[in-house]
Amino acid sequence: MKKSLIVLMMLFVALSFGWSEGQKDSGAEEMKVYTMKFGHSMPNDTSRHQSLLKFKDYVESKSEGQIVVEIYPSGQLGKEAEMLEALKLGSQEGYIGGVFDSITPKLNLYLMPFLFADQDALMRFAQSDLGMEINKDAENYGIKLLANGDAGSRNPTNNIRPIKTPADMAGLKMRTPPVEAIIKTMEALGANPVSIPYVEVYMALKTGVADGQENPFMNIATMKFQEVQKYMTIMHYQFNPEPFCVALDWYNSLPSDLQQIVQEGADLYTVEQNKMRAESSDMYLQIIKDAGVEVYTPTAAERQQFIDACAPVYDYYIGKGFFTQAELDKAIAISKGE
Repeated sequence: MKKSLIVLMMLFVALSFGWSEGQKDSGAEEMKVYTMKFGHSMPNDTSRHQSLLKFKDYVESKSEGQIVVEIYPSGQLGKEAEMLEALKLGSQEGYIGGVFDSITPKLNLYLMPFLFADQDALMRFAQSDLGMEINKDAENYGIKLLANGDAGSRNPTNNIRPIKTPADMAGLKMRTPPVEAIIKTMEALGANPVSIPYVEVYMALKTGVADGQENPFMNIATMKFQEVQKYMTIMHYQFNPEPFCVALDWYNSLPSDLQQIVQEGADLYTVEQNKMRAESSDMYLQIIKDAGVEVYTPTAAERQQFIDACAPVYDYYIGKGFFTQAELDKAIAISKGE
């Protein structure tokens, strides 16, 4: 009797252990953790980084820890082109930055000079059917473009002279990012583009390697370019998109419920970043003025001169086949709310 009892107890323990291990295996499968390494080139105090922190909080909380977001600001993971390449190779999961051509050439439609009057016009286009088609096209380049927001309107600064008309830009060595649409616009306005990595621009301006640069107010102020520049023209010649990119293969590896959470997080990021950028615009402009930079706003007639001078940029991109005249006309109509 004793022997039978011992055998039964041993069998019970074995069965209990097996059940417990099965539960552990099932739980481990359900709680697979996905790491999202997210890189960008902006400092911690910018709307980009602060909004990414909100994205992190939302995604980690909503996924109950199944997605862990690691954010690397200020170019810690490399230059923007390097981070984007890492995204395509699968060694980085998230990226926001300004190397638009490599995300999808169709993003160049956003970059046509003087296309958008303000953030509202930009977002009307970003959320339109045509804007969604551009997002979808990024998948051909290994990228899931989840959302597009407002990365700011660009304005030129320099150390040589005030810029009131295109003639004033003639011959200026203007630092530009590796974005062909910006380079072509600077050339159309008579400047000589100089390619310099974003994190090296301050020293380039200080040492005269470049006479000037062009960026949104926030970028100028947070990178302290106002310390090494004398003049700025409020031109708003280009409203850049803020493409929220993740690696396509990584995104596709997620269960559908986690994909939805990442998409919701990207939409939240866009709303928060747009709001912070708009609300802080005047503050950053004042920082630039307080540093002693002479700020000029062109008259309507002077602004039209800049618009007319940039017409060849549109023709160039239509000629390259990045978009058609019909798509351009549609983008203009959407931006105007027509």
